[in-house]
Amino acid sequence: MKRTIAFIIALMLAVSTLFACASPADEKGTEGSTAAPSPAGTSSETDAPVADEEDEPYAYLFAYFTGNDPSQERICFAVSTDGCNFKPLNYGKPVVTQTQGTGCVRDPYIFRGNDGAYYMIGTDMKSSLGWSSNRHLISWRSEDLITWTDETIIKIDGEYKSTRNTTRAWAPQALWNEDRGEYMIYFALQSAATGGRTIMYYAYSPDLKTLSTEPALLFAPTNGHDAIDSDIVYYDGLYYMFFKDETSGGIHLMTSEHMDSGWNYDEAKLVTPQGLAVEGSSAYPLIDGSGWILISDAYMSGYFIMEKTTDLASWNFSQLGADEFSFKNFTPRHGSVIHITKEQYDAITEAFPVMRTRD
Repeated sequence: MKRTIAFIIALMLAVSTLFACASPADEKGTEGSTAAPSPAGTSSETDAPVADEEDEPYAYLFAYFTGNDPSQERICFAVSTDGCNFKPLNYGKPVVTQTQGTGCVRDPYIFRGNDGAYYMIGTDMKSSLGWSSNRHLISWRSEDLITWTDETIIKIDGEYKSTRNTTRAWAPQALWNEDRGEYMIYFALQSAATGGRTIMYYAYSPDLKTLSTEPALLFAPTNGHDAIDSDIVYYDGLYYMFFKDETSGGIHLMTSEHMDSGWNYDEAKLVTPQGLAVEGSSAYPLIDGSGWILISDAYMSGYFIMEKTTDLASWNFSQLGADEFSFKNFTPRHGSVIHITKEQYDAITEAFPVMRTRD
């Protein structure tokens, strides 16, 4: 009997010791940890899957072009570790040179596809031929953000009733629609069907090379204004569209429960400084979870502006001061920003060295 009691006491002490070894961190687990929102490029009709530890974001990659000369209508990269201060890669020289179509590309949009690969899609346009010389889109694919292949012209002009006599197919972007199992490509279109206006259209694509649906109207301002340069991000159950009101100027914001419908221009709000001509905006979440950044191209003034919000749902952005952000030694034009991992950052800066800047 005494041996039985002693055994029970020993067992109780062992169990007590086992639980006492659990540290506060073990007991807490992942509760209270903060994960950055999914980058805009991973938006879909459903929440993106949680990334593995090796996929955790570390830095920011900015894809852009630099000007209206054909030599400047090339894709360049810059990086940042804080989301506010960017430095150009490859000594400021292009990382991708187009070989098809017009041989020039503008407005590059970079994102991670549903298959885990990376894609860029842009405007196939040589602006020296005129602002209504654009007929098609162009795309690339990459496994490592360094080597870009599968350069493909996505034909728009004359391919469908809605795109007959296309003179503009500007600034395409893409989102994965989980329900359809396809990418929604959306872009500003001017064609015979738009009545002279440049407004937002969309179509679905299985591979970012071909379209599976005829381009259809995504949204047009109800007051007759033009709308271009839409950037859609998914956050907390809603889609947020930033777009340029081409007629009145400035970046406006509106929301919808669906990526391809429900956009209400009458609810749109100006989120860039009143009276400042800006376009080509890109919104991205900060990795530390402290909010979102909105960058815009002040194309008439020759510089970029940067704004921040701690809560995207508030629709309120505050402009950062000149000492709070920088694009050191380069002047970008319309582009886009994504998160990259530490491994990707190391690889891409080795392949395309960070340009030494003047501080």
